[in-house]
Amino acid sequence: MASNDPIAVGIIERYRSGAPHSAAAFATAAASLPGGDTRTMTSYRPFPLYFERGAGTRLKDVDGVWREDFLTNYGALAHGHDHPALIAAVREQVALGTLPGGPTRLQYEHAELLKALVPSMERVRYCNSGTEATMWAIRTARAYTGRDIVLKIDGGYHGTHDWTNVNAFITNGQTYDQAVGGLPAGYLAHGVPPSVLETVVAIPYNDADTATRVMNELRGKVAGVIVEPVLGVGGAVPADRAYLATLRKLCTDHGAVLMFDECASIRVGPWQVKHGVTPDLSTFSKIVGGGLPIGVFGGRADIMKIFDPFGPDPVYHAGAYCANNLSLAAGIAAMKHLDASDFKHLTALGERLRTGLTAAAASVGVVGRAIGEGGMTYFHFTREAPRNAADTARVRKGRDELRSLVHLQMLNEGFVTARHGLLCQHVMTETTTVDAFVDAYGSTLAMLVPYISRNHPELLVPVSAHA
Repeated sequence: MASNDPIAVGIIERYRSGAPHSAAAFATAAASLPGGDTRTMTSYRPFPLYFERGAGTRLKDVDGVWREDFLTNYGALAHGHDHPALIAAVREQVALGTLPGGPTRLQYEHAELLKALVPSMERVRYCNSGTEATMWAIRTARAYTGRDIVLKIDGGYHGTHDWTNVNAFITNGQTYDQAVGGLPAGYLAHGVPPSVLETVVAIPYNDADTATRVMNELRGKVAGVIVEPVLGVGGAVPADRAYLATLRKLCTDHGAVLMFDECASIRVGPWQVKHGVTPDLSTFSKIVGGGLPIGVFGGRADIMKIFDPFGPDPVYHAGAYCANNLSLAAGIAAMKHLDASDFKHLTALGERLRTGLTAAAASVGVVGRAIGEGGMTYFHFTREAPRNAADTARVRKGRDELRSLVHLQMLNEGFVTARHGLLCQHVMTETTTVDAFVDAYGSTLAMLVPYISRNHPELLVPVSAHA
């Protein structure tokens, strides 16, 4: 960020002056970590905050400043940072052992709780992250069907393996023609070979007609379709239920496997339980690990049977940390303390947040609206709600600095958010805290009105013109 605009300079200088120890930590970290961090998403200019403690719904940085957490590690947490039941479970398990190198009762205890939460998970397997879970779901679909091609969503994010770094929202590599005409150009993350486009096809979100056409053109070749019921980094865009119902029917008719990536959207219900569209396979991570690394993939028993080592020609699945005892213990405690009332509370918080943010923008004459579902929210500088990730990209184009200034100023105001815009809450987040966040966001937008008038005048409307 190199703006000389006085509003931008003031926000950045306030941020710098309030975080000298984070600045020093960043300088030290850069000597061993490219960019001073190990996650691209958590890096930002002029330097990221470095945290040392979490308690309840708050985080404390190395300068001793506490902030309300509206990031929840990109939706990965639901129980706050020091839930006593989760802490007790991990402490007890550490004393008993972490990696015995063989099965434990924790595996099926966790699996049974997950099945109770998501009945379509008839059989499950464990891995270490959402990235691994989606990778294994895709491999499962291919092994089960004997087909190679997988359809994913243009702008959908399923982690960082090659098969899903085709048209992922955050990728910025080269573009190529896709295997089927009339689709968005295929773009690959740096380091992903173009040969991946021979077996991965990206289709638009919330577009049932295109999905039908592509499935018909590739009849007999599609192993499966993988989709987020609510786009995460693509803008918290909810899927139309009718669209996912169409994908369900198409997969059934074509003998393909429908895969829901609910690593993030579990916090809305989970989506498939809330809306009644059942996939063949699902992936989970984040919340079901209680704050420790975990990945889960599973679904129909007849599909997952291919992993049975006592069956004919089984699929080999390994990983030294798969189903490690600490993650399972934390996950069991997490799911025991997460029920329908908690999801209802997260939904109420999300609805209050979205209504408040949209009203706050209108009150200061800024074009903007918040969208999402349940406990997932995203604020967009636009009048019309995005329908897909391409819409999100359009309304973000040329506005990176504006979004960065909002992010930094919200940190100045005492709230942690995602740099790209995703907002999530913990189960114990209170409505008064949501209201305080909305007030701070409105104040931030009001502060930025002169900046917006100079750099993005199309985003201003007369206050008297508001509905």
